[in-house]
Amino acid sequence: MSAYWRVAGMTYVKYANLCADVVRGALKEPHLTKAKAREAVYFKATEFTNGIAGSSVITEIAAAAKK
Repeated sequence: MSAYWRVAGMTYVKYANLCADVVRGALKEPHLTKAKAREAVYFKATEFTNGIAGSSVITEIAAAAKK
């Protein structure tokens, strides 16, 4: 039997994000505030030129921008 998320035509990451949204939506204070603080996503990008690392930039993707 195939996984339900696959039958629905979803990727696992999309399914996991949907499940996380449902769980966060059911939370009450103070757990809701703690969960919202963990929603932000950060990544670091480094540009390489001729095999030498240049400056690094740390970027934050706000939770509202993900949706």
